[in-house]
Amino acid sequence: MQKYLARVHEVMLGEVAPDQPVNHIVDVGCGTGRLLRRAAVRWPAAVLVGVDPAESMIDVARRLTPQATFEVAQAAKLPLAAEGADVVFSSVSMHHWPDPAAGLREAARVLQPSGRLVLADVAVPRWLGWLWRSGKGTKADLMRLVVGAGLMVVRLQPLLGGVVLVITADKVRAAA
Repeated sequence: MQKYLARVHEVMLGEVAPDQPVNHIVDVGCGTGRLLRRAAVRWPAAVLVGVDPAESMIDVARRLTPQATFEVAQAAKLPLAAEGADVVFSSVSMHHWPDPAAGLREAARVLQPSGRLVLADVAVPRWLGWLWRSGKGTKADLMRLVVGAGLMVVRLQPLLGGVVLVITADKVRAAA
């Protein structure tokens, strides 16, 4: 599992340009904080915030990642200020969210204008979509949810034989 997550996290972190200033990172569905620990190495001055609904995971994350702040909360109700994050990550957790559309709207809400979402999640082939919870699992489903949250998809990267899809999306500025 660690090798699998390490590869996914490597690709996700690479979706943020090395010269892009990153001051505030949010990880939705952070689990034990593994991705935030890797982000802390790349952006040592960034404010790191992890959110997960499992208090036991947050307890471990707090112990292993003392430089970050962690909140117990659902993706659909992030206890964070609007437009505060440069980057929002979510690593293979969205398929667990009770309401992925609401969770992605919340991710978009906490992103600064021109902020970046990097989402990795399970993507089943269309022909297997009926086995998965409706509206959550195919590439088309994932893209529809991201775009529906007001984000503009800039790249799709299948990983691990196409089982995981990394979606990179930018916050769309409101028309003046």
